[in-house]
This record gives sequence, C-alpha cells and structure tokens, in this order.
Amino acid sequence: MIKQIFIGLLLLFCLPAHGQENKPKSALCGLTLSGKITDQHQDTPLPAATIILEELNQVVQTDMAGNYHFHDLCPGIYHVKTTYVGFDFIRQEIRLTASVIRNFKLHPAATELGAVRISGHRVPPPPTQATGKLAGQALEQTRGESLGRALEQISGVTTLNTGPSISKPVIHGLHSNRVLLLNNGVRQEGQQWGTEHAPEIDANVASTLTVVKGAAGVRYGSDAIGGVVLVEPAPLRDSVGTDAAINLVGMSNNRMGNMNVIVNHNFVRWPALRLRLQGSLKKGGNAQTPDYYLKNTGFTEQNFSATLGFQQEKYGLEVYYSQFNTKLGILSASHIGNLTDLKRAIESPVPLDIANFSYQINRPYQQVSHDLLKLSGFFRTGDAGRFTWVSSFQDNNRAEYDKHLPRNNERAALNLPEIDLKLSTFYNELVWEHRPYKNMTGTIGVTGMVQRNQYSGRFFIPNYWNYTGGIFWIERWRKDKWQLEVGTRYDYRFLDVVFYENHVRTEPQFTYHNFSGTLGSIYELNHHVSFSLNGGTAFRSPNVNELFSNGLHHGTASIEIGDRNLKAENAYNVVATATYRSVKKLNGELSLYYNYIQNYIFLAPVFPATLTVRGAFPTFRYTQTNATFKGLDVSLSYQLTEPLSVNAKASLVRAFNLNTNDYLILTPADRFDAHLRYEPTQAKGTFFQIGGMLVRRQNRVPDSPVANPEPGEETTVTFMPVNGDYKAPPPGYFLLQASLGKTFIAGKQPIEISLSGDNLLNISYRDYLNRFRYFADEMGGNIVLRVRLPLNFNSI
Repeated sequence: MIKQIFIGLLLLFCLPAHGQENKPKSALCGLTLSGKITDQHQDTPLPAATIILEELNQVVQTDMAGNYHFHDLCPGIYHVKTTYVGFDFIRQEIRLTASVIRNFKLHPAATELGAVRISGHRVPPPPTQATGKLAGQALEQTRGESLGRALEQISGVTTLNTGPSISKPVIHGLHSNRVLLLNNGVRQEGQQWGTEHAPEIDANVASTLTVVKGAAGVRYGSDAIGGVVLVEPAPLRDSVGTDAAINLVGMSNNRMGNMNVIVNHNFVRWPALRLRLQGSLKKGGNAQTPDYYLKNTGFTEQNFSATLGFQQEKYGLEVYYSQFNTKLGILSASHIGNLTDLKRAIESPVPLDIANFSYQINRPYQQVSHDLLKLSGFFRTGDAGRFTWVSSFQDNNRAEYDKHLPRNNERAALNLPEIDLKLSTFYNELVWEHRPYKNMTGTIGVTGMVQRNQYSGRFFIPNYWNYTGGIFWIERWRKDKWQLEVGTRYDYRFLDVVFYENHVRTEPQFTYHNFSGTLGSIYELNHHVSFSLNGGTAFRSPNVNELFSNGLHHGTASIEIGDRNLKAENAYNVVATATYRSVKKLNGELSLYYNYIQNYIFLAPVFPATLTVRGAFPTFRYTQTNATFKGLDVSLSYQLTEPLSVNAKASLVRAFNLNTNDYLILTPADRFDAHLRYEPTQAKGTFFQIGGMLVRRQNRVPDSPVANPEPGEETTVTFMPVNGDYKAPPPGYFLLQASLGKTFIAGKQPIEISLSGDNLLNISYRDYLNRFRYFADEMGGNIVLRVRLPLNFNSI
C-alpha cells in the first residue's frame, strides 16, 4: 500500500504545473547566482567562506577554488552577505532577473567571525579537523526529524536509539558525554549521560548543523573526546523589514504532525536592533512495524525561542532564550514482571505487549523541560582585535515514571515521578581574538561552569555540585598552500557529591585536571586537491552516573551499577583527510582516524538479569579498559549529466578492548549509502532522488561478558550470554529510500513541497544500536510530506 501511494504521488509531482509550460525560464525559479570569493590583497581564493542569502536563509560555503553556487532562485531582490575568518564581511543587494556571476573580494581585518552574529559562527571548528556540514536543502529534507536523526546525513555520524522516538548522535563510535553539543554557541548541559536521554534541542532552530569529528577538547573543553556538534541558527536580519517561514511536516507511520514558525524583524527606527521569534509543535502516536504497533511510543513537543540583538560597528549585544518541552512514551513491552517472562520476551520475535494505534502516552514515560538563557556580546579593542563573551544559565528538569503506580492509593493519586532530576548550570566564557599578524590569527580564552544537581524520589544518581574551569590558546598560520594550527588547554574539575549510605550522610569529593593539545595542518596541492592532518588529545573525568548510579534506569529498562573507583579517560586522536573538489564533475573526501582512549568507561552486560519489585530487567555495570577506535569515512558525488548525479558515502568503525583482546560492545555496524538524484533542466525547482542504505550485521562483538555478577546474584532462570550480550546482534538490512520535491509559484509566493519515503519495501529489521532491539522491531515504511512557505514583507 505504501509503495502504491508513493508511486501515485510521484506521478503527480512529475506532471508539469498547469500554466507554466509557456512561461519564460526565469518564472520557473530556475535562476542561479554564482561567483568566486578572493582575498583582496593577495587575489587568492578563500575556501570555506560563508555566503548567506538572507531572504531565503540559505547558506553555502565556497569550495577549495573559492567558488560558490546558489541554484533554483526566483527573480527578485536579494541581500547577499559574505564572511570569512580574519576578514571584513561584505553585504550587497542584488537584483536578480537572470542567472548572474558575482565575485566578491574580502579585505583582511580583525577576526570578526560573522559580525552580525554573536553566536554560532563565533566559534567555528578548527580548520585542520575533519568536519561535516548539513545546511540548505539537505537540512530542509530532515525537518520534522530529531536532531540525532538529522545528523545521520553526515558521514561518520550514526545514532544510538531507544525505541523509535529517542535518538542521540554517535561520532566515530562515541556518544553521550563524549560528544559535546553547542546550542547557539552555548555548551548544552542536561542529563546527557543517559543513553536514552536525547538532546533537549529543537532541530528547527538550526540553519546549519556542523559536526567536528575527533578530539576537540582544546577549543570546546574537556569531554570532547568523540567530537562536537554545532547547532547554528541563521544570522539575525540586518536589513529593515520582516521575513518569516512556516514549515509543516506530516508522517504516515506514527501519524506525526510538526509545525514550525520563525519570524525575523529589523526595526525601521532602530536598524541596529534585530529580533527573531520561533516556535514549534510536534505530536506523534504509536510507531508501527510491518507486523504490529509499538505500544506506548507516542510523544509530544512544544518549543519556543526568542533572540534580540543590537549591533554597532565597535560592539554588539545579544539576548537569547529558548524553552524545550517533551513527553516521551517508553515501549511498554520493555518492562517485564519476572525473570521467566523477561527471558521469554528477549527470545520472542514479537513483543509480549502490543496494541493498536493511539496518541495516548501511559506509564512508563519521561517528561523533560529545558530552559536556556544566554547573554553574549563583542567589543573591538581597536586595531588589536576584539573580545567576545558568553554568559548562560540552563535549567534542566527530567521526570521519569515507572510502568506501575505506587501500591499506596494516596501516592498513586498524586502521579509523582519515581525519579525526578533537576540540573542547574551557570556557564561563562571570555575570548580575545587578536588581529591577523604576519599570517597569524589566534584566540585566547577562559571558561568557567558551576552546576548543581538535585534529585527526589527513588535514588539513581546523588545530589552534587560540579565546578569546572579552563583556559586555552590557539594560533593559526596560513601562507600560500599551507595552513598550520597549534593549541593547548588546561582544565580543572572539582566534584562534591552528597548522598546517604546506610542512613549515614556521605560526602565524597573528587578532583580532576589535565592538559589537552592539538596540532594540525592543511596542504592545498591545487584548486582541486587538499590534504589535512590533525592530532589532538582530550580528557574526560567520570560522570556522576558512572561513579554512583545504582538501580533501575527505567528509560532503558535496565539496571545500571556505577563504580566510584573509576579513573579519568585520556584520548589521543589522529585524523587524516584527503579532499577532491571539482566544480563540474567529481567531489570526494576520505578520512582515516585512530583514537586511543586510556581508561575507557563503558556499560558492560552482567549476568544474570535482576528481579526487583518493579519487574525483571537486564543488568549492566560500568567498567573500564584501554580501547582503540579506528575507521574511515568516505563520501563521493559525481555529476553524470547536467540533471543527473550520484552520491555515495560509507562509514566503518573498529572498536577494540585492549585489556581483554576482544571487541567492544555497542559499536556501530558498517554502513553504506548511495542515491541517484535527478533535477530536470526543463522543470527547475524539481528534484527526484532514489537510493538506499545498507547496514551490515555487526560481527565484531565480544565473545564473552566483560563484567561478572556480584556474589549472591545467582538465579534459577538461566540467561546464556550471546556475544557478550543478552541477545545476539541482529542481521544486516537494506532500506529503500526515495524523495521528490517541487517549488510552486502562487502569484509571487513560492511554496516548497517535498515528499519522501523511508523503508519503502516495509521490511522487518532491528538495529544493533537500538537499546530496545531485545524486545521489538524497528519502524516500518514511512511517507513524509514537507511544506515550506517562505514569506518576505515590506519594511515596517
């Protein structure tokens, strides 16, 4: 049925729009804007310069030859802004009536990093590190998805899932506390240690998603062993007037609906004052596999953000506030009453608890809210450079509800959460960016953070105060074909924990400190070929949950046990990248990486499972080893003909436990993606894409369990370990995917409509990185309809 619906809609999209056949080409929004960005003094190309088409919120970057391209533009007046690190920005008005080539020459200046923005571009990824970006139409095609799902489009990034609605990014096999998220320039701080604790970020706020792959602790702070994700909103509007965009998304599988509205305004009386308002709503019901519904997997989201900026030549200020709210149902079949039923559920091909479709969210579920307030600004220090600062406060509230209400009727009537966590975070950062001097640019900065965690209800992690501070220095040198970067950082952390043990107040304290460093280079062989090599170190101190967790973690339906004797992790990372860029035909990138982590901390399965008054659950214990993560990311695109192109990417990770001479558990399986894209020249603004993703079975798993049960944990129900886990890795799978889109013009108003299909063959499969693969299949076929309505008003 899904395939027939998709084919019918495909035929509808492929039909030419009525009344357009005889219109001139420009009326079909098929215009292009392209050109070259160069250094005004040396007349050399500037690769990775950012060009922003403000009216459409479209962002592109130049290739290694300094070339940029915008496609499928409608006639009209556009404002184009060009920025590059270490250069003054240029903003020009272009009246587009036909395709045009427009070149820009930038003048070196104090490092502005995007003068209109005080966030986002303020902390760009170090140029010598491997990065991946998602922006423009590629990002628009992920609207309605979670942040983790959207990032899967970037080579080297997968997701760790808990059921169909909870996902978090995995970079080169590392996730959670080893991957930092910068939300509009602020280090996102929640209870991110949980494998089922998805980032509390509305992906709709982003105009660009950037992933820094590998150790990035020097610029971004400790914990960045796996990498960094930058969630970057579009620049605030700096021309008088108002623009807006309405995005609507609907999904067939779980009958999900998503609406996002964003409004940008610049005041006539105060042109230095800019405002943005954004809000989104999302609601989905039970997801459906090819054979059954996944009971209690619905979710809701209500999000809001506001930004107010004031910009002058020598200084600027910005206030940003966002609120994220979600309620997530937890798969009902993952909570089992006794050990015998748990064993039967793991061995059963069908969940023991299934139901029909419903939007209702019952116990077990999670309710999460996250507030973020940011104050930031910059001040030019004459010819010497400029200062930038960020101060932020975050308030994270997470309530987790078990499947069963308390037996006490009075307590049951209150419907209180079994675990209630509140984390408050104060963060400050001050950075000085010095003016380019003899091909050198650099930054010096200090950071500080204070956190307080409080819990109520059942104990899982204790109350604590966390104090961290850091200081860093990074210098970059560029001349001719070479770029070099060197940086160092010192971090300090003091952890003060309070809890009761055997009715006695206990207050253990921990101190961690270490240096991090980075050394990298880029060599541009010519306009098409470049090579980069980066080596970095990072360290991560144990999180409170790794030290002290003890009990049922209901979100993952498992028992987790910490170890307060764990040591800090130290990572030593090397990434080598070769890039080929040809404007007309072939583009490709190959990255090889090696990451050695001393004292690597991970959750190891413990046998047997544990029976509690809440039910029977698989059991895991935090343990430590020396480990290596190595692999490759490759991406290729080739323009077969003017309308036809092929794109492919692959990611391979090998994770090894050096202490046991065996593989590590929960490592991403090999993944391969390939798509064929068709953009007809006679129907500009139209595209069709078909392809698929192949995921191999993960055969590189431990032969036996790493952690052993404590004395007294024996049980009469026998759980035989399979590849060091409760269940063997599932078979590999192939997912057929397709999408098509068209821009319609109603009067002068463009309307962008796209349709995409996932798992079009509607196959049954399970993914190794889904914590609920013990109990249920993944989501079946899904059709997604997206409508975008960009609006531009006269000056008001």
